[in-house]
Amino acid sequence: MDAAAPRVSHSARLLQDALNEDVVPREISIARFLGGMMVLGCVASLLLIGVIGKGLSLSLAGLTGSLALYYLLRLWALKQGWFHPAMQWADSAITVSIPTVAMLIDVVFHDAVYALTTPPALAWGALIVVCALRAGKGLAYASAMLAAVEYLLLYLLVMQPRLPPEPLSTVTFPMILLRAVFLFAYGPLAATLASHIVRKAEEALRAIREKDVMGKYFLHERLGAGGMAEVFRATYSPEGGFEKQVAVKRVLPAYADNEEFLTMFRREAELGSLLIHPNIVQVLDLGRHGDTVFLAMEYVDGMPLSVLLRRLSLKRLPPAAVAYIGAEMASALAYVHGRTGSRGEPLGLVHRDFNPPNILLSRIGEVKLSDFGIARAATHVSLTQGQMVRGKAGYMAPEQAFGKPLDGRADLFALGLTLHESLTGQPVLHGNSEVELMMASTQQEIQPPSVFVPGISSSLDTIIMGLLQHEPERRTHSGEVLQRQLTTLSGSEAPYPHGRQQLIEALRLVSLSSSPGGALQLTPDMALSAQPASIPSPSGRGSG
Repeated sequence: MDAAAPRVSHSARLLQDALNEDVVPREISIARFLGGMMVLGCVASLLLIGVIGKGLSLSLAGLTGSLALYYLLRLWALKQGWFHPAMQWADSAITVSIPTVAMLIDVVFHDAVYALTTPPALAWGALIVVCALRAGKGLAYASAMLAAVEYLLLYLLVMQPRLPPEPLSTVTFPMILLRAVFLFAYGPLAATLASHIVRKAEEALRAIREKDVMGKYFLHERLGAGGMAEVFRATYSPEGGFEKQVAVKRVLPAYADNEEFLTMFRREAELGSLLIHPNIVQVLDLGRHGDTVFLAMEYVDGMPLSVLLRRLSLKRLPPAAVAYIGAEMASALAYVHGRTGSRGEPLGLVHRDFNPPNILLSRIGEVKLSDFGIARAATHVSLTQGQMVRGKAGYMAPEQAFGKPLDGRADLFALGLTLHESLTGQPVLHGNSEVELMMASTQQEIQPPSVFVPGISSSLDTIIMGLLQHEPERRTHSGEVLQRQLTTLSGSEAPYPHGRQQLIEALRLVSLSSSPGGALQLTPDMALSAQPASIPSPSGRGSG
């Protein structure tokens, strides 16, 4: 196999993906341009009232004003996310028909010769090009054919009977037919130019990727970016044609020499190499390319829990789906907290940054924990004067917020906050600043989920509140205990199998409502908190 072949394929695919993703922005630009042109045409028609006559001026102003309103409404609809590919064809038909209507108005108020020589006839070619640049060769040829046919029918049915007995040679049928041929030629011309531009863009992209490709990882679209890192969907493509979808987290070049950040980055890779569990995002590789460091991870085709909750109409999930997420995360935390070293010694790992953005949900119902950048062994978490509390305010256990020694029960408290929020649709802790949120974790009285959402069983209430005890000694002891508690739930709250199916359905509905044209497009988010919040603890002490 030609070694360059996979790269050509990837470049073409990447460019096509980019063009597909740019459909709505491109339609917005076209609607904005045409709307502006119609406004300009309306103003020009009114200014020329003394030249072309009152009737024609007001009629053309009415036409262009109506079209301006149409394009402005279309612009508003596109910005609201209302788009379907068929809209391109319908809108193109309207656009290329504008000169036909304008020329009919000219005939009514003047004569056929006037109509055949006015600006609308000259603008036809530009409108065909605008339509042709939208969606490939098919629309280019269709727009040009429609314009040519309309022009010929307009001449034969309306203009020719109204021409004088001996008209100018420029408005005779042979000349009109020639113009119609030229009108149609705009379609192939625009399609050829567009194909040429796309081909050159593909060649340029391939040349850039030859330099930018990260070893055997071919980068596709960027999934997101944080303060110091960015994440891409990528294809792992070694020799032999083997391909695998992965996610690549890359340190931004400006921070490639930041030792503290790189240490955290390497720690995430080291822990990822140790943590092999179906509910944990697997780290596959750590490497350096050029001036930056990257991390290759398992690609989760879905979205974070935070995105799902934000897009749901009620901002919350059914109890069974929440119980299912809780049981899966309990399994992950039981594994993390019980992980041992190479010689069998307990590592006592604590995630320390457990929150909805770091829970990834795949479209087939998988639940995976990600982002171990600030995870530490409990034996290394000590009270060190002048250090900072790390984690996300609003999801910290009281002992973590105050920089006290902590163990896996801190992650369980954060899981409790997450499950409570998923049940009720609102964050548990309240505060206007990070410090206030941290204080709330120790002082705020937390109400059971059923207070906010009637119908939640006392059994599920008890499980959630067991996680949210301020004193670690009174809190649910371990992930194994929590998993057993959740799997005992029955009826409509049973996590298996009802919860998984409810989660899949919620992901499907959210994806359909948020994707252009109703296509199922889930946007992966690899939890980009590569540099989590570093906050002075309220007590003035912090944990390393």
